[in-house]
Amino acid sequence: MKRWFNSDTRIIFNVVIALIVGIIFGNFLGSSMLKNESIYANAVNYADDVYVLQSGHYYDEYNANVALEELKKLGINGIVVREYSNYYVYHGIAVNTNTFTNITNTFEQNSITYLIKSKKLFYLLTDLDPKSESYEFYYKTINYYLSLINNNEVVLTDDYIDKYDLTNLDLYNSLNMLNEGLATENREMYKLFVYRDLVNLLL
Repeated sequence: MKRWFNSDTRIIFNVVIALIVGIIFGNFLGSSMLKNESIYANAVNYADDVYVLQSGHYYDEYNANVALEELKKLGINGIVVREYSNYYVYHGIAVNTNTFTNITNTFEQNSITYLIKSKKLFYLLTDLDPKSESYEFYYKTINYYLSLINNNEVVLTDDYIDKYDLTNLDLYNSLNMLNEGLATENREMYKLFVYRDLVNLLL
């Protein structure tokens, strides 16, 4: 009787089985990645470490704005951001401190004290329920934001767009403005606007 399963046939059989298993696993993995795409929100950099350039810390908004106006006379732009009960004058947000070199040089030339602070954006979500729609919206927002901070444009998913409301409208608009203005000279200020709106909502 002829033997069908000789050594060569067994090798071919094993290769075919391996290919089938590989295809099944590949489809499963690809499906999982597609499902997670909206979670990662097209972000290129998933680490949430960012640096913020600060020139002042005040206990009232008026003095913070006065200080900022003086800095604008030197050609230094920035915004005032309230964090808890304090007001900070910020001039940039980035994933690399070298981004601030031009501004910090101006600070040093004018004997202006400054501070570069490290922050983790996902810490802003600490008080939210991880199972809530709010958490999902802000989680995706931060992922979009991280990509934009790295100067990579994003495509907002329909699922994400459906979740914004009057409460977070300013944040949504700031994120869109940054995405659309990423190639303009105003992009560093737009990045600060998004940070300000995130903090206003989550702190």
